[in-house]
Amino acid sequence: MGDEKQRSHPVEKSASKWQKLARKRWIYPAVYLGFAAIVLAAVLWMQGGQDNAKDLTGIDEERSAFDTNDESVPVLGDSEVFKVPASEDSGVFVQKQFYDTSASTEEQQAALVFYNNTYYQNAGIDYAKEDGASFDVKAAMSGKVVKATNDQLLGNVVHLEHNDGVVTVYESLEALNVEQGDTVKQGEKLGTAGTNAFDTDAGVHVHFEVRKDDMPVNPLDVFNQPSSAVEAPEKAQTSDEVSNPSASEGTDVENQDNGTESEMDAEKDAEKDANSADEDQSDEQKSNEQKSDDQKSDTKDSQ
Repeated sequence: MGDEKQRSHPVEKSASKWQKLARKRWIYPAVYLGFAAIVLAAVLWMQGGQDNAKDLTGIDEERSAFDTNDESVPVLGDSEVFKVPASEDSGVFVQKQFYDTSASTEEQQAALVFYNNTYYQNAGIDYAKEDGASFDVKAAMSGKVVKATNDQLLGNVVHLEHNDGVVTVYESLEALNVEQGDTVKQGEKLGTAGTNAFDTDAGVHVHFEVRKDDMPVNPLDVFNQPSSAVEAPEKAQTSDEVSNPSASEGTDVENQDNGTESEMDAEKDAEKDANSADEDQSDEQKSNEQKSDDQKSDTKDSQ
């Protein structure tokens, strides 16, 4: 029994020390302050880590090519390049080339259109199929339809407006699938190839032009290029600079002094003729109305 009391004595003595320590008034405030210090240190450490993260974010933004302060740029931008205005599997070929002032005499003659006893320089490229069948005409590049109408001389016509003052022209269409004001995407169907009165020898075809600041540009020079790469010619060729090829060939052509003119001149002449016809029709209608009024007035007077 004595040994057991001796072995239990140290434990009881140790427990009594913790009990005496717990009775001290300062022990609990000290524990609370220590715990608070640990919590405060943890908070300060976490805030420091967030500040470092912000600094790293700033560095990443400076290294990034994307600036949140810059204005948004259209997705297309210069990523689109000009394509042939027909499907790759359509089987079309270049029936008539663009009239190039630097080409040989033979090539220039092959790029002329004869209409109304006058030779016109081809201001674009004519596409057709070997079998003479029609085919779908598609937008060479995304753009806005600024003109979609029927022309008595050129057939159905579509003008698409693009960036950088560039316009693509589609003529000799049999049917139209778009209207003025529409926004079309590259490859979207504009209509189908047809015929026109300006170049009857071409048969079923589509006449395709690229214009920069209203000046014709050779489409072969801009295919697979963005609109920003299109450059207007330095000087437009005048009619007096090219002689009538029929004179050198000895072909009997009436009014040989007319020389050659641009196909755009023919388009403008057609518009003038159409406007003149509308004015004549309007004048005739007014005259008929005036005669009708005069007849009514004479009838009343006779009564």
